[in-house]
Amino acid sequence: MGWRAKRGFAPRATALAALLAGGLCGCVENAAELTPVASQTEFVRRPDASMAGATVAIMSIEGAPDSVASSFQSELDRAATQRQIAVTPPTSAKYLARGYLNATLVQNGALVDVVWDVFTPDKQRAQRLTDSVAITGSGDDPWAMVSPEALAGIAGRSAEDLAAYLSNTPEAAPGAALSYAQ
Repeated sequence: MGWRAKRGFAPRATALAALLAGGLCGCVENAAELTPVASQTEFVRRPDASMAGATVAIMSIEGAPDSVASSFQSELDRAATQRQIAVTPPTSAKYLARGYLNATLVQNGALVDVVWDVFTPDKQRAQRLTDSVAITGSGDDPWAMVSPEALAGIAGRSAEDLAAYLSNTPEAAPGAALSYAQ
């Protein structure tokens, strides 16, 4: 007996696949130059916003080998401090962030995809932030191509993305208007 699709499944599956593909689109960058090629709707950091009220807790970073994830966490902490992101414990955070890193082999190197799901304390997703960074190299393990310098650059881009979003939240003073890239 064969498998039968439920009525309406194919259009929903197609729509879901398109949504997931769109959600993983970000900007492709060269780790040395960090030049965007294509992007989703991006937030622009408001220079007049204080993010002291838009506190965030980094709940997890998944997908990378433990040693890479640990180094990424250290670099992200440093980059968040430089960008005045108020990182707090989950019990007092206005936003909870879960990070996902994925590295795949591509021609002449690796592509590192970064996804941040930002949630409210009641676990409602507020925003998904995505980015991709191309790294030049060779070999069979894409994570082996991620140098400490490239990892620091990826963490810096992640902190920039988080800061841009957080500066546009209602908790970031002054003002409440969202600022989007054009």
